[in-house]
Amino acid sequence: MTNKHDDSIKQAAARWYVRMREAAPDAPERTTFEVWLLSDRRHQAAYQLIESTMDDFTSTDRLKDLSNALTQKLYFEQSTRRKKLSKLGSGLAVMLLCVGLGFLGRTQYQTWQAAPLSTQVQTTAVAQIVKRTLDDGSVITANANSALEIVFYRHQRLVKLTRGEAIFEVTKDPERPFVVETQQAKVTVLGTRFAVNQLSKKVRISVDHGRVQVARADGTAKNLILHDGEVAEIMQETAPLKVNRYASDSFSFASGRIVFDRADMFEVAETLSRYRQQPVNAAFPGDNTPKVNAVIKTIEIEDFIHTLPRSVPVALKNSENALVIAPAK
Repeated sequence: MTNKHDDSIKQAAARWYVRMREAAPDAPERTTFEVWLLSDRRHQAAYQLIESTMDDFTSTDRLKDLSNALTQKLYFEQSTRRKKLSKLGSGLAVMLLCVGLGFLGRTQYQTWQAAPLSTQVQTTAVAQIVKRTLDDGSVITANANSALEIVFYRHQRLVKLTRGEAIFEVTKDPERPFVVETQQAKVTVLGTRFAVNQLSKKVRISVDHGRVQVARADGTAKNLILHDGEVAEIMQETAPLKVNRYASDSFSFASGRIVFDRADMFEVAETLSRYRQQPVNAAFPGDNTPKVNAVIKTIEIEDFIHTLPRSVPVALKNSENALVIAPAK
């Protein structure tokens, strides 16, 4: 007789079988499935039983044999087949669950799975940094002038970073990966600490510790795996690429500092604009601009701006709505 725990494993295996039949090869939930499958030998045994049982019952020859046997009322009387039935008997309850789930229909299942459990919006004003603890214990530190939508589903935790920069300290949950999406990037983790910086020309992902999967949002390039201390960038038309940067720089805003490491004027302007009521724009032809290396306190941004022309060949111009950084004449 099976106990309740064994039954729950069989039910979980049945649900995974239904989900994995339709999941795309690069679906984030495959990571969750693999973690579940490898965490216990009983999980593997239950899943293999369902898989072999369903393969048997979807075989054309097998179905024909069953049909003939049932028609002749011999299926349950033939002693030569009792051994086979005994072997399959332990999986009948699970098979019936699969059939029941199939009866509900794939569309109904996806609708149920896609229904949000909770939805929250987090925005920060200019020069405002907000630290927020989510329902699962994960912590988000949103940099100034940032916007995030936080949606929890049954199968994943999703954050859409539409503007700005944030640090994520993710509570581990093998059943629900934590996904951060930007216009260009899709970042998937189980539990880690990492930062995502959404700039106009690229997205930068920095990992403090843990393991992070980085992909293009449109799925057109091979995924990249980042580990402790690694940084990757995704340009508008390129695949994720590891870059030679200090990951720790991306977490400095939480302690009131900004680190520029070979930053072009577009990155400088966007970053400074997060802390000023009057935004900063960069006006340079193409992507070729002077580069800046600097560590500044957020409370000293104005001093940095006024001294910028002394360190790099740029000029500052005031327009009606913004301060413009332009090439020096």
